[in-house]
Amino acid sequence: MKFICIGAGSIGKRHIRNLISIGVSPSEITAVDPREDRLQEVTNIGVKATYSNLETALVSGSFDAGIICSPTNLHISQGITLAQKGIHILMEKPLADNLEDIDKFKDTIEKNNVVVLMAYIFRFSPLTLKVKELIKNQAVGKVLFVRGEFSEYLPDWHPYEDYRSFYMAEKKQGGGSILDQSHIMDLIHFLFGGFKSVYALNGNLSSLEVNSDDFSELTVTLKNGIVASIHTDMFGRDHKKELEIKGEKGNIYWNSGDNKVTHYCSEKKITSVYQKFSSDFNLNYIDELKHFIRCCKGSESPLASLQDGIETMELILAAYKSVETKSLIEI
Repeated sequence: MKFICIGAGSIGKRHIRNLISIGVSPSEITAVDPREDRLQEVTNIGVKATYSNLETALVSGSFDAGIICSPTNLHISQGITLAQKGIHILMEKPLADNLEDIDKFKDTIEKNNVVVLMAYIFRFSPLTLKVKELIKNQAVGKVLFVRGEFSEYLPDWHPYEDYRSFYMAEKKQGGGSILDQSHIMDLIHFLFGGFKSVYALNGNLSSLEVNSDDFSELTVTLKNGIVASIHTDMFGRDHKKELEIKGEKGNIYWNSGDNKVTHYCSEKKITSVYQKFSSDFNLNYIDELKHFIRCCKGSESPLASLQDGIETMELILAAYKSVETKSLIEI
C-alpha cells in the first residue's frame, strides 16, 4: 500500500513513524506540509517524497490510503479531494469545524467506495475496551449518569513550540477546547450511544493568549436517557483524562492518566482495580493503523465510522447554538 500523510506536525510524524515500524517502506510514504521545517523532520525519519501542497503531491503518483492530520478547518475539503481519487482515509479528529460540505463528502466516498476511519484513538485503548466489557456484562446494572473530563494545559501539549502558533490557539483553523478535546464526547458515544439534547457553556476563562475557546461544559441527555456531564479545558495544570460511570449497582472509573479502570460493586461492596495495561500509549496508535489497513482491504469495518464523527460534530454544533441562545438544544 502507498500512503499519503497530509500534515507533518506531531501526530503526522507519529503516524509516519508507526507506519514504518509495522513494515511500510519509507518509499511508500509521501508527506505534505506547508512548513519546510516539518518536511525536513519527515525526511530525517526516512521519507524522501515530501511536498508543500496537496495538489502537487497527488500528481506525483497514485495512493491507496491517506492520513489527514492538517488543521481541522481543512479536513473535509481535503477528504473530498482524496475521496475523488478513491483514496481511503484515516481522518484525525475532530471531523471538521463545521458540517457545511458533509453531504458532498458522504456522496463522494459512497460513489468511490472509500473507507473513512475517524481517528478517535481512545476507542483503541484497552482501558476503554475493559469498560465496554464491564457495561456489557451488567457490572453496574442500569447506567444512570456519566461524568467525563479532559483537561490539559495548552503550553504543555507541544513544549517544543510556542503554543500561540499552534493551530489549537486559532479558532479560524478549527482550534479550541470543545473541538480538539472531543475525545471525551466520542468516548461517551462509543460506550453509550447517540446524543439527544445539550445545554452548554463554552468560551474563555483563562489568560492564555488564544482566540479559540479554552473550555466547555456540557450537560447532555443521551437517546437512551442517560445524563452525561462533559467538561473540557486547555488550562488545567494537573492533566486529567477521566470518566466516571454511575449505575444502579455500582460505579466504574476510567482513568487514562493512572492507566487503570476501577469497578465498585455495591451488592458485594467490593472494589476491583484493573491496571495490567501497557504503559506505552503509542501501541494504541499502532493498533489503529493496523485496523485502518484491514479496513482498506475490506476485512474489517471502521471502529470509529464517519457517521460517528458526524454525530460528535452535531453535538458540538448544538452546544455552540446552546451557548448563543442560552437554551437547551435538541440534536
